[in-house]
Amino acid sequence: MNISCIVPVYNEGARVKAVLDVLVGHSLIDEIIVVNDGSTDNSEEVLKNISGINLISYFPNRGKTHAVKTAFLATKNEWVMMIDSDLLGIEKRNITDLIAPVVEGNFDVSMTLRKNSLSIFRFLGLDFVSGERVFKKNLISDFSLLDNLPGFGLEVFLNGLIVEKKLKIAVVDWENVITPRKSVKYGFWAGFVGDIKMVFQIVKVMGVFGIVEQFRKMFSLRKVVRGRDF
Repeated sequence: MNISCIVPVYNEGARVKAVLDVLVGHSLIDEIIVVNDGSTDNSEEVLKNISGINLISYFPNRGKTHAVKTAFLATKNEWVMMIDSDLLGIEKRNITDLIAPVVEGNFDVSMTLRKNSLSIFRFLGLDFVSGERVFKKNLISDFSLLDNLPGFGLEVFLNGLIVEKKLKIAVVDWENVITPRKSVKYGFWAGFVGDIKMVFQIVKVMGVFGIVEQFRKMFSLRKVVRGRDF
């Protein structure tokens, strides 16, 4: 199985290299497509000095959904893996653990449950807005459907397709990996506004009832799996 890894980047010059160091050279990853989504920090400079990646850059910033779509259209493989560029503590074994359930054919989709996922998500064993996933590229039959999604609407859109097709979901416990809160990255008020914007955009796509119903259906399709040797 050949896997294309997609990494959207926006102003992650301080963190993205550590993430890519884990991805580059991984035996289960065939290609890494990094999309610099109009970063205004030193991300472009950092990325240009990393070998083993296919870098796509544009300006201005167009949002995560556009960045991921751009990468999707550039991939050459049947299977894709989405990885956020701000992860802290990530190791190669985490990537192996995320890929293993689908490689072995036991699940159709895998997604992560990070150490600092919301407490309710960890308790229930499902972070339905996780940005780290492995799935078949043909899950999305028409990439133009992504054009009207808000920047933070991608994950719930993918969830809808997973639920519609009743795909088996492996939730991989990344108990050593965290993603920094927006308040840490951008400051308290900017982070607060960013969180509100994210919630608003997700609700805009699904509606409150739709989100609850989607979570319920995904919960019935998911199984939590622990890290192990591949």
